[in-house]
Amino acid sequence: MAVLEQLVNDRLLPMNPDSRAPAWISPLPEETEPNPPQGYVVSFVHLHERGFGVPVSNFMRALCNYYGVELHNFSPNSISQAAVFVAVCEGYLGIEVHWDLWIHLFCSELFVENVQGQPKRFTHAGGLSLHLRPSKKGMYISNKMTTNNAGWARGWFYLRNFSSRLPAFTNKVLRERPAKWDWGVSPPARQAKLEVLTNALVHLASRGLTAAAVIANFHRQRVIPLMERTLPIFKFIPGARASGSRMATELLPHNTAARRAKYAVAEFPPRPRGSLEDQDAPGAVVHFSSKF
Repeated sequence: MAVLEQLVNDRLLPMNPDSRAPAWISPLPEETEPNPPQGYVVSFVHLHERGFGVPVSNFMRALCNYYGVELHNFSPNSISQAAVFVAVCEGYLGIEVHWDLWIHLFCSELFVENVQGQPKRFTHAGGLSLHLRPSKKGMYISNKMTTNNAGWARGWFYLRNFSSRLPAFTNKVLRERPAKWDWGVSPPARQAKLEVLTNALVHLASRGLTAAAVIANFHRQRVIPLMERTLPIFKFIPGARASGSRMATELLPHNTAARRAKYAVAEFPPRPRGSLEDQDAPGAVVHFSSKF
């Protein structure tokens, strides 16, 4: 309960004003397996720390539908990859999140626990692993996520499925990797249209932009990328209303934003490029790409 209340205090989880239909429910001490009430799904503390929020965005819904998964099938690193991609599209490329670009750059793997001398074990939580296609590493920013997510699956709780925007919880276990997970963008004419975007990403990478900086930025700006928002990031201009788009008007302190990013990435540079360290005025609303 205390961990969930801290997420609320950090503006990463909704408050619980309605006891009849709470936004979230902490499992009882005697509960060892998730069994959410009707209208609720199973979520994890780490997912909300990495950029997932409710009500969920259309892009998050598209990920669930395309990969045929439920919320609990996403690993923390997969949520990080998706959240960074949304922030890059909106905050650095200045466009709405681009589905073809996502499919062009990213692929998915089935996570299976391998213990020497034992049969493979399919995992109930985090079976979907999203990562950059090896052939596309030169087209995107550095985005290696942490390997230290030990014990994350123990931090589960029940999350209200607002407007049924997420697939209903069935305790689905991913046991096979559908051929669809390998698909890219075709025909070539559609791929060609992405070249202007991949060229821009190469430029951003050459200027030193990394996933670490992107994560620190969206936390500092109090933005949850995978949550439905009134405004995309590129419309965060002076005078724009923060309500419905940012979780708070005041900026998160640099050290707190950096600490959250360090938890998410494998390597955190001493001074990540693309940060907004010059934007310290309370309530400031800044386009993420102002340094570029």
